Amino acid sequence: MFSENQSFINKRTTVYRVIGARRGIPSTVKASFCRFASIMAVVIGSAARVSIAIASEDWERDWTVVTMASNGSWGVGIDYPLAGAIAAAIRECRAMSSGENDCGAAIATSRGGWIIGLRCGDHRILATGDDLTDAEATALNREIDLKQLYVPDLPACQRVLTVDPRGAVTTASPRLSVRP
Repeated sequence: MFSENQSFINKRTTVYRVIGARRGIPSTVKASFCRFASIMAVVIGSAARVSIAIASEDWERDWTVVTMASNGSWGVGIDYPLAGAIAAAIRECRAMSSGENDCGAAIATSRGGWIIGLRCGDHRILATGDDLTDAEATALNREIDLKQLYVPDLPACQRVLTVDPRGAVTTASPRLSVRP
């Protein structure tokens, strides 16, 4: 009887070994997989380099928002979400203004550009540009349009503020137009 149990155990073990045997992966499959993995690593690495180069572009920069009230108070907000930058600019403008104001009625937004704010009597002009010269030209063109089309007796405009691409504010008031 002992020999029957032993032969049963041996058969069982043998069956298990045949069914559960693991065969090695052929070397050609391994080589193909390694080549595929290397190509994917190169492609993903190249894509990562391209995305890093693009990430330093304009879309990743914070928004700079300027708002100006008709009474001359202004605010600047800088934040990544545009809504946060607008809210910060309005909050700063309201803090500068006393009493009722229309902060937020006129806003200018930029990502990495210049913003100029002018005041022409009760009228305000906010202009943006890629560089300071572009922003000044845009502001001057808006002043000319405002005078020719809407307000013929527009007083001379004075610069209230200039915001550079880093968000630094300069409050100067040189005249862009010369009028008596």
